[in-house]
Amino acid sequence: MVESKNLCFVILAAGMGRRLGSKNQKTITKILGKPMLKYLLETIKKFNSKRIIIVVGFKKEEVFKELENENVEYVEQKELKGTGHAVLQTEKVLKDFEGDIIVLNGDAPFISEKTINALLKEHIKEKNYCTFLTAKLDDPANYGRILRDGNEEVVEIIEEADANEEQKKIKEVNAGVYVFKSDGLFSSLRKIEPNPKKGEYYLTDIIKIYKSENKKISTYTTPDPYEIIGINTLSDLKKAEQYLKERRENG
Repeated sequence: MVESKNLCFVILAAGMGRRLGSKNQKTITKILGKPMLKYLLETIKKFNSKRIIIVVGFKKEEVFKELENENVEYVEQKELKGTGHAVLQTEKVLKDFEGDIIVLNGDAPFISEKTINALLKEHIKEKNYCTFLTAKLDDPANYGRILRDGNEEVVEIIEEADANEEQKKIKEVNAGVYVFKSDGLFSSLRKIEPNPKKGEYYLTDIIKIYKSENKKISTYTTPDPYEIIGINTLSDLKKAEQYLKERRENG
């Protein structure tokens, strides 16, 4: 396992998840009898990081109850203004932190230890300000697409709702897992502007900001695209259950 001198995990678990059809906090939805957030926590705890911070908001008490015996910290996102805004809420507890911050989504529970390790290894080796996870999907619908220039350098991540027809054909997508150098992260987050369609502050926009600041960025592409499954609908939940069963059967 890659050793980062100072490592902190931030899990985003504040959203409502209306499309899942439940009135409960989405990240505690059970998959084969266990809340999805616990799958992610089990993986993260293998890294013996300095801190695990969970950003909560909607139905936060449900998260507290499910994780009452876990050694985690909480930060509240009182207004649900998007993922960029969610990460910015951790500034009050991380302003003096020096090291690497790994940000993950609580509704994408199957990211593996192996993949996080490979992402972190790339980040440290290349001395990046940001290294993020991508996957190549036959059907990239609903995911942000990775835009690259002629040298295959990342230019930005564009959300599907903002992508044109040509960009929607791109099969490399954003998996929503980032490693950030803590240095300068929060000042860059404050430069994110609200999306004109949704009014939310997208964490994906930090890639374009880092490019403009000449901060080094790179990506790692998972060899197992199924591990990035995000659970937003009942259909996603069924796919997740099937994936987990197959993964268990295959060891």
